[in-house]
Amino acid sequence: MKNNQLQFLAKRLTLAAMITASLGLISVNSSLAVADDHGSVDHGSSDHGQQKGSGSKRGEGKGADGRGGADSVRGKILSTMDDDSDAPAWARGNRELNPHSKGTQGKPEGAGSKKGDEYGDLWVILRDDNGDPILDANGQVQPVIIVDGLPVVVQLTDPDGDGHYELPAEYADAVQEVELGRSNVTRAPSHVISHSLEEALSKLDGLTLTSDMLTEAGMLIVDGATIDSPLENLALYQALLTSSDTNNDGLLEVSVDYSGEGGSGTYTFLVPESVQLDLAASLLAAGSDKTASLTVDRVITVSQFLEVDDELSTLLANYVYDGSSITYGATTTWINVQVDGMDTPTDLSDDIYQSVEVNLITGATVTYDGQEIFVPGVSFETVPNTVDENNDGILDTNDTNDLDGIDGFTQATDDALQIIEFVHDYSVEE
Repeated sequence: MKNNQLQFLAKRLTLAAMITASLGLISVNSSLAVADDHGSVDHGSSDHGQQKGSGSKRGEGKGADGRGGADSVRGKILSTMDDDSDAPAWARGNRELNPHSKGTQGKPEGAGSKKGDEYGDLWVILRDDNGDPILDANGQVQPVIIVDGLPVVVQLTDPDGDGHYELPAEYADAVQEVELGRSNVTRAPSHVISHSLEEALSKLDGLTLTSDMLTEAGMLIVDGATIDSPLENLALYQALLTSSDTNNDGLLEVSVDYSGEGGSGTYTFLVPESVQLDLAASLLAAGSDKTASLTVDRVITVSQFLEVDDELSTLLANYVYDGSSITYGATTTWINVQVDGMDTPTDLSDDIYQSVEVNLITGATVTYDGQEIFVPGVSFETVPNTVDENNDGILDTNDTNDLDGIDGFTQATDDALQIIEFVHDYSVEE
């Protein structure tokens, strides 16, 4: 059977299309592009409708929350901007300091070194809804361990009575370490982060963020090229959280000073305040491993190393994530799907692929050789809950995950990461 590998154009929302989409009239996207080799297909576990290049995708979670519509980063930009104006007519509002802040326990003193309290930086610990550690009566962080699949909070003890608190020996193998993966680059010296910011902003200088500058997952695109460097994305995340609206026009000024043989000056990129944390979640996702499972403590620890955890905590006081169904419910992309040849995994010559436009949430159905084949969308997973929602000092059935605060922001980041992985694994390149 003839090997048929199809190239296609995937869609990325243009500004004009998003204006129409925001009125509820149409949903459009734009281009990706050249398929992977057949050798990358996992034929052993294949099924009709298998997406090209797929292995096992991760578990389902807070993907379908039952709410329809679309409110992506791109959609939010257009909902606050006139057709002929760069500036929205409103401002974010009050950002008073978080009243629940527990101080600077576990927070860094400078980029580029091992910083902060060893427990707060290395272990999963109990936190409030703004991401701040909840300390016990002795002023110590409280590690979260897993017992029979459930999170349990434990306290550090002072066995010698000398004020030196430590983890009881019986919990040594149960404590959860914070896995940073490639986000470990945030431990790099500050000049490395600064250089990466210069690199990123040199491409974005003089621009104002619009919807056509974003991929499906909210990654930045400049002149048709995606900014996919982990360091550049993390540097932009840091700069975005510390940016300000000096002109009171609803636009944050993400900037950096530069100097060199060619001269000196300031690179500046303008971002609508309405999408500050939505874009921040996408930047943080782009700085993470594509196959990572993000946790609240990973998000906080990376933010600590970048010295923006206080800024994040303050912003989270008024943050609510809309959920994947609303954020990505109207977004589609084109992928390659294997529709025939699964019965002979060692013989690649009869493999047939078909390009399919897939809704990121609901998937799609393709007809091939008289058969209807369902192609699933993105598999989202629920972020593990380590947040004491009701501030009673314990994790219990009342502390269910919601979409506000730090767990909502972490969920938004992980959802963006799942889409980055999905598009990377199943799309084609130009």
